Amino acid sequence: MQKSIEVEFKTMLTEEEYNRLMKQFEGNKTDFQTNHYFDTPRFSLKAYKTSLRVRERENFEITLKRKKGYSMLELTEPITREQFEEFKNGGPIPSEDIANEILPIIGGQKLVNFMSLSTLRMYLPYKNGYLFIDRSTYLGVVDYELEYEAKSYYQGKQEFIEIINELGIQYKKADKKIKRAYNAYKLYG
Repeated sequence: MQKSIEVEFKTMLTEEEYNRLMKQFEGNKTDFQTNHYFDTPRFSLKAYKTSLRVRERENFEITLKRKKGYSMLELTEPITREQFEEFKNGGPIPSEDIANEILPIIGGQKLVNFMSLSTLRMYLPYKNGYLFIDRSTYLGVVDYELEYEAKSYYQGKQEFIEIINELGIQYKKADKKIKRAYNAYKLYG
């Protein structure tokens, strides 16, 4: 299992800004992924600022994220398609370490896949971190986002401000994808 601390900065993009950045950075790596989000029917994980997802690309990985100050503690483990399908259909959490983290929160409640969010992502090394340009779709919503992943909070914040100024992006507050998904679920789910 991989443990990491994630320090990221985000801004929403307009469709025009997104298209301009995709053209400007054309030729960099892109991938398509779908995040399948899980919680209890009462959203007990959300209440504890915790999220659980299975990311589907060519492979599958299960990830638990918990807020820790300005950063996120992230536990990630690869799983098989069969483990994902079993979990999605009410089976056990396919990671013992992640199960041990969330069972005290959810008790005997079942986890359900309440939403899936698909993202076309372009990514590239930039300054001292990584830049991600995303187009996400969920519940009929399409949104665009620029994310900068840094090694430290203070240096990353300074670099992020420089990046959006260099790229001519007007900062627009961006909630995490999981929060945008929850909000859309409340409206359309």
